[in-house]
Amino acid sequence: VIENYFVADVTIDFDKPYRLDKVQQDVLKMDGVQHVEGWQFASAEMLDDNKHMIQNISLLAPPTDSQLIDPMMVSGRWLRIDDVRSLTISEGVLKYYPNLKPGDSLNLKIDGKEEVWQVVGIFKFMDREGILGYAPFEYIAGINGLVNRSASYRVTTDRHDRAYQDAKAEELDKYLRDLGYKVRLAEAGRASLDKALESLDILVTLLLIMAVLTALVGSMGLAGTMGMNVLERTREIGIMRAIGADDRAVMRTVIAEGVFVGMLSFGLAIILSIPFTYLLARIVSLAVFQSPIPIIFTYMGYAIWLGLVLVLSAVASILPARNAARLTIREVLAYE
Repeated sequence: VIENYFVADVTIDFDKPYRLDKVQQDVLKMDGVQHVEGWQFASAEMLDDNKHMIQNISLLAPPTDSQLIDPMMVSGRWLRIDDVRSLTISEGVLKYYPNLKPGDSLNLKIDGKEEVWQVVGIFKFMDREGILGYAPFEYIAGINGLVNRSASYRVTTDRHDRAYQDAKAEELDKYLRDLGYKVRLAEAGRASLDKALESLDILVTLLLIMAVLTALVGSMGLAGTMGMNVLERTREIGIMRAIGADDRAVMRTVIAEGVFVGMLSFGLAIILSIPFTYLLARIVSLAVFQSPIPIIFTYMGYAIWLGLVLVLSAVASILPARNAARLTIREVLAYE
């Protein structure tokens, strides 16, 4: 969800606004730069029918044909070039207006001026970041008194890894300062994204640790079960030894049974994982991000878990298998 709104490779903020065409012309001269966009920003207050403030809204105003946003629309549409006082807004607004839908109006106060805006679309975004809205660039530029100018620019390059973005940000910072621009900030586009993903990475790591611990506890339970199984089948193992089975054959039999039990648990885990994943993802996402997050099942995840189950099942069966292989015919005959 977050990556859809942080597509730029480098973000450049100036201490004062500069003309769009001038900045674009200068930045595009640099090697590796493919696209430049100037953005506008504004802060708005959402008002109720009695003109009382309900909540603040952060308004972003990229060019209407921006290449740097891939919104996940919940309903309605994105902005068009002929929109004026129209906005797309994050689904966090539904906390205050549960029945809001595209085509409805909102009362906003921007720069001390109250206006009626039409909602043309609602998109998915993290509610933890507050309510976010996208508005027409030209209209917000007019409110800010920055027609054809901007103090904030987004740059895309021919490579998108973090190291290259950091290097290009430093290069752009020096290059623009040498040209006389008053640069306040030039940073990698993934810097903002990485900050936003930090809490999610911590959460994923904790869940992964819990899953591994659960698997280890399960393997210890399997070891105990296989040990009891060996005791119960002592006479059967003795018969195998009497007809010529060697230690390896006995061990293979016990380990194969342990792996088979592990495979059964893997199949059951797949069935139960689907509803539990949806339930856990909803609980955690609402607690951390105040917004549901999309769920994607990957074959790689199943493959990794299958490999882990097979390894732990085999390891858990080794000790019982060795105990079974050590049984002599005399011990079997004496067993009651």
